[in-house]
Amino acid sequence: LPARGQSNGVVAPRRLAPFTLRPVPDQPAPTPAVEGAAAPKALRSGNGTGQSVMDAMITPLAGKGAPVHQIWLPPLDEPPTLDALLPPLGVDPERGLTALGWGGNGRLVVPVALVDKPFEQRRDLYWADLAGAAGHVIVCGAPQSGKSTLLRSLIGMLALTHTPREVQFFVLDMGGGALSPIAGLPHVSGYATRRDGDRCRRTVAELASLLAAREQAFAARGIDSITTFRQRRAEFADIDTDEIAGRQFGDVFLVIDDWMTLRQQYEPLEEAITALAARGLGFGVHVVVSTGRWMAVRAPLRDAIGTRLELRLGDPADSVIDRRTAQNVPADRPGRGVTPDKLHFLAALPRIDGHQRPAGLAAGTADLVQRISDAWTGEKAPSVRLLPARVPMAELTKAAANPPSDKAIPIGIAEADLQPAYLDFGADPHFLAFGDVEAGKTNLLQLITHGITERYTPDEAAIIVADYRRGLLETVPEPYLLGYGGAEPVLTGLIAEVEQAMRQRLPGPDVTPDQLRERSWWRGPELFVVVDDYELVASSGRGPLLPLVEFLPQSRDIGLHLIIARASGGAARAMYEPVIQRVRELGTPGLVMSGSKDEGVLLGDVKCAPQPPGRGNLVRRRAATSLVQVGWCG
Repeated sequence: LPARGQSNGVVAPRRLAPFTLRPVPDQPAPTPAVEGAAAPKALRSGNGTGQSVMDAMITPLAGKGAPVHQIWLPPLDEPPTLDALLPPLGVDPERGLTALGWGGNGRLVVPVALVDKPFEQRRDLYWADLAGAAGHVIVCGAPQSGKSTLLRSLIGMLALTHTPREVQFFVLDMGGGALSPIAGLPHVSGYATRRDGDRCRRTVAELASLLAAREQAFAARGIDSITTFRQRRAEFADIDTDEIAGRQFGDVFLVIDDWMTLRQQYEPLEEAITALAARGLGFGVHVVVSTGRWMAVRAPLRDAIGTRLELRLGDPADSVIDRRTAQNVPADRPGRGVTPDKLHFLAALPRIDGHQRPAGLAAGTADLVQRISDAWTGEKAPSVRLLPARVPMAELTKAAANPPSDKAIPIGIAEADLQPAYLDFGADPHFLAFGDVEAGKTNLLQLITHGITERYTPDEAAIIVADYRRGLLETVPEPYLLGYGGAEPVLTGLIAEVEQAMRQRLPGPDVTPDQLRERSWWRGPELFVVVDDYELVASSGRGPLLPLVEFLPQSRDIGLHLIIARASGGAARAMYEPVIQRVRELGTPGLVMSGSKDEGVLLGDVKCAPQPPGRGNLVRRRAATSLVQVGWCG
């Protein structure tokens, strides 16, 4: 510190003089505005109109010049129509109603919605690229969120940009019939509702057959990809005839509205559709589904789908895109959803009449279908082939021109590929059939015996008939008929003779391996025991067929064949009857025809179900279970 009287260079602060606060003088209160009073002179114009200077400046400028750029676009309220997303539509002589001169025609890349991009201050088209790895589509949304409308828009957009030769649609409408208006498009090959089980199964089977045929055709023609296939179809008009399902197909779309309902009512179809999705894109087969929840679609199918359209969800937490963005989708705006980039989109309406209101949408869709149909003058898409209700034996014989073996017997037409289904007693010596009254069991046995007599000579085959109800009288020609058991005493005597003959055919210790391989240690015909109404035969004390049980495992070597038809009523208990039980243990094929589901599983994993006469599920251990319409012998 400096010494007293010395300065350190710092100036001491001055003391402020004391001051007192004075009140602010009162201001005069503003004069309230009086209606009709003149404005102050400084704000009045000099034209004598009483108009303010500001009004006088703005009025001449109103409506003059370009409007200023709006920072925010109006909200997505009015959905666009299909014609608003495409160039001008017109009728082309070769393509029908389409976007004239547009380069996107036939390319499987179509707009389906408008996307709002607020930070870019613009709106863009939302494109669905179905030509590559994203060729499958899933639409997820809560009830009344616009799923079915979006499916109709997608189908309508593809129909406007492609011909019925380039794309075809197979539609399974599991909902309330919302897709029925588009069934009249010339591009639609098949349309089925929830109650039409035959069409639903045949639609999926048709696509499975098409996929298998294309796999074979691609390998035979050296086609390495679906892109090459599309190019060669454009170069050669006959590239897809005869060798691929016998008909002309392009890119085919299986459209399923309400996936959960299909899973519940047609569970066996889920596996087939998943297989189509896993392998179909490489061969031009696309799967399009709608669902209420993402988790309703199992992972193998969901992971194969590349184009995902998420509408408003019942629970935003289920969103696979972003939960927070999903919460902002308005609940009262059908067609609103979010893109994978977390942007909002508004789906287009399936109409081309310019009306952007959902009101009258059914009439708008009908107008779209009518205009497309009227403009197309070529052939329509091939229709789904259905399993016939009756197959005359003559037609079955004609269709079975190329059997897998000389002894294979055709018994009907399979639903999977509409080709004959065969029984080969050389590979599977026995056969079972279950069915209700008038299901067609006796007709089936007549067809089998007719096939035996057609493919075997009397020296090669002999037939014993057990028929307590006389349904097979005069069915077997006399040279083949070894015995007819119309009652228990007669049948018991016949089976006793068969037992002695089969015991003599058993190989003894002196039989060589070569004789075992060639079955040359015994001579005689193959013996077929045909039993109708087996519940009557087995119900009378000791069953007449019990002596044959010990020979059943060696039937192929000793030439014994057991063909049994039984009523489905009480079949669950009959599974433990010795003959039936032994035959089932040997993996015997069989036909499960019409009957009650209460009997449970009879063969494989198949239960009886109501079926038309002559129809049943053919269960074989060497092939997948298939629905078969048995040939009619009448």
